[in-house]
Amino acid sequence: MNKKNILNLTGLRCPDTMLFLKKKLRSLKIGDLIIIITDDITTKREIPLLCNFLNYILVKSNTSHIPYSYLLKKK
Repeated sequence: MNKKNILNLTGLRCPDTMLFLKKKLRSLKIGDLIIIITDDITTKREIPLLCNFLNYILVKSNTSHIPYSYLLKKK
């Protein structure tokens, strides 16, 4: 995992978090992993929905404390 596949969205709120995330996801290739770090509570609901909709795998998530983190893989 290189630094370019770590997306720090702390301080942003929806819809900005999802807009930045969608823009970054467009640049990934099949099999790429990305770590998302955020403090936006809406991502607890939005990121799993986004993965389902855009055909990504939610490999791991940590939403028990802020900042939340998510590990996604492009199918």
